[in-house]
Amino acid sequence: MDRLLVAAPLLLLGLLSSCGGGAPPADPSAASAQAPAASAAPASAPVDEKGKTAAAIEKLTADEAKSGTCDAQHQAALDKLLADVEAGMKGAKDEDDKPVTVKTVGKKVLALGQSPKSFEMSVTGRGTEVHVIAFGAKDVSMDVLVGTAAATTLRSPFQRTAVKEPVLDVSGVGRVTEVQSDSRQVVVKPGQPLVVKVTGQGCAGIISFLRQ
Repeated sequence: MDRLLVAAPLLLLGLLSSCGGGAPPADPSAASAQAPAASAAPASAPVDEKGKTAAAIEKLTADEAKSGTCDAQHQAALDKLLADVEAGMKGAKDEDDKPVTVKTVGKKVLALGQSPKSFEMSVTGRGTEVHVIAFGAKDVSMDVLVGTAAATTLRSPFQRTAVKEPVLDVSGVGRVTEVQSDSRQVVVKPGQPLVVKVTGQGCAGIISFLRQ
């Protein structure tokens, strides 16, 4: 009986120390207050550069068609493209992969609209085969007349080979990689005048060659 009386207080002291000892439980609200808040701002949408350039070209060419004049930066880009075409023609080959000798007849940059723009050209030299090629950032279409009749509907093979991937780098607008083009291959008598009629939207570059 005496042993039980001594053991009971010791057991009670052990229970009290095990229940009341140690650090108090963590406050969950304090932990959540210290956690960094998640960002609720949505990710910014990617910029459609191609669509942005297309819209800028649409506005540029529409303004040129309305005013009848070429934007200076657009004309500079077309001049460079025509120079690239002229350089590419120095290594031109025919259908049998044989070198072709050509002579540049002329180069022009014109502001086009719904009404056709016409100009006359006269070719002199040993050759009788003339190639006329037009390039534009927007729409471009061409007819070549001898007198009042269409000379031919035959496209020039050099339209696709003089410059394999024509581009227009228009300062302040962007890079046009889908350049539009049209061409005609015409056989004429030496000195016979030709009338070139071009339609489209905005400025276009026209270059012509005589195959010798």
